[in-house]
Amino acid sequence: MGTFLGVHDMGASLSEDEFKASWEAYKLACNKLGCSAQHVHYNAEKGRGFCLTEASSSDEVQKAHDEAGVPLVEILEVKTRE
Repeated sequence: MGTFLGVHDMGASLSEDEFKASWEAYKLACNKLGCSAQHVHYNAEKGRGFCLTEASSSDEVQKAHDEAGVPLVEILEVKTRE
């Protein structure tokens, strides 16, 4: 499994509830497709978000975003250090 960073531009500012709903939809899509949504970092006012997902491939991450209806600008495979 790899770790992937999803870069999002929602196109406009969103409410906290709208961002929460899109994150919940994404987590459900990940569970269905066998990947694992880990964290999301976001700025609702600017409509920007960054999510971390554990998955077997970037294609799997793309499919989960598509299924959840969450716009995705880019997917980067990343490493994490503590």
